[in-house]
Amino acid sequence: MSPLGFSPEDEYEDTVRSGITAAKNGSYQIARRLLERATRMKTGDPRPWLWLAETTDDPAEKRQLLEEAVAAEPHNAAARRKLALFTGKISEDKILSQGGGVQPQNADEPISARTEKSFACPQCGGHIRFEIESQRVQCPYCGYEKDLQGNIVADAAEQTLDFILPTEHGHRWAEAQRQLGCQRCGAVSLWPVGQRATHCPYCGSSQLIETQETQILVDPQAISVFEIDEEEAVQGINDWLGKGWFSPDDLSKEAQHARLYPAYYPFWTFDGTLEITWHCDVQETDNYSDNINWVRRSGSEFELFDDVLVPGNSAFSIQEIDEVIPFKLKKVVEFEPEYVAGWPALTYNVPLAKASLSARERVVKEVRRELQYRVLPHKNTQNLSTGAIHWMDMTFKHILLPLWVGSYWYQGEKYRLLVNGQTGKVGGEKPRDKVKTVVTAVSIVLTGLVILVFLFILAAEMGWIKF
Repeated sequence: MSPLGFSPEDEYEDTVRSGITAAKNGSYQIARRLLERATRMKTGDPRPWLWLAETTDDPAEKRQLLEEAVAAEPHNAAARRKLALFTGKISEDKILSQGGGVQPQNADEPISARTEKSFACPQCGGHIRFEIESQRVQCPYCGYEKDLQGNIVADAAEQTLDFILPTEHGHRWAEAQRQLGCQRCGAVSLWPVGQRATHCPYCGSSQLIETQETQILVDPQAISVFEIDEEEAVQGINDWLGKGWFSPDDLSKEAQHARLYPAYYPFWTFDGTLEITWHCDVQETDNYSDNINWVRRSGSEFELFDDVLVPGNSAFSIQEIDEVIPFKLKKVVEFEPEYVAGWPALTYNVPLAKASLSARERVVKEVRRELQYRVLPHKNTQNLSTGAIHWMDMTFKHILLPLWVGSYWYQGEKYRLLVNGQTGKVGGEKPRDKVKTVVTAVSIVLTGLVILVFLFILAAEMGWIKF
């Protein structure tokens, strides 16, 4: 204990607080003396270094102090952002104010959804289109073809989350930009310059709104092109409709298909490391007796997560997307506008900040589900609980993935369909056969009763039950 009765930790915290207060009040000499003392008292705390950087105008010294802050705790978001701001990796004018955000704006009045010029063929001036079968950009008029030498950028395209999250880029969504918004379903689609759009790629509606403003959005870094054409998608749907015990027997025959609409949909992927602390009671036996003691223990578990996928468009839920995964996320290529020539591509309306929260929730939920099997697996434990959560080295990508979206009718009801444009995997809604559902429920109940009767008779024969 110190002479004043403080513990070393209390003395350290008092020194740091006094130094920060002096720095805020402009008493830089006092602040430097206190904060430099704090750096000698304890390593691994970036706060003294961060506030020491506020006491100098020398660029070289400021940078060195900020680098010391990052070195003290490499995963500290505040230290990393301060250094990123100083080195120009984040622009000061893009930082949101404390508690700041962005507000949606009203869309323009509906107008004809057409434009002036599309991707033009360099030979004849016709409209070029990316063709699924050849995986090339082609002109149907003169036969011009172009290979797109897309480099695989599965990991190279990732960006540091801490550098984008505090800026407008991290909170903007597709509220305006020169794009088409559907009045029926609300989906917002982005079409190549000059490309004519007459139907919403999500629901098929022709009620489109064209907007004029340009907002700050995170550009897509990668794309995975269509590999499944409409004919293959339809065949996959027919096979899917014919499967499933609870589906009506005549579903594949009686279902009336509506048109499928292809589009590149926005997604976010997240990588990083999670550290989660835990506490539990561990059963320990005395070596010299049979006494059993429950001892409180604590520790940390680490989880490395890779390519956690979050839909960038609120028209889809994570559960719907889970039905058609996996996508070939390790084979995405660097985005080039020519890849969407002749194809609609939707902008995101789920901002990066919200998507990152969804990704974190998924990771934490999965880790907590498995935690009881990971904590002291060879010990008996009870009262397991989790504590602090730390996120480290989080990165993200904004990618475009191909989907065929449509619907079908069965006995007057409409059901939605999704088809993975890479693998052809089908997901969506199916009606349930009421007779099969009732029969299955009755069978489960009867089976349960038979098991109970069997156990009752067995217990009586073994003498466990006396009448």
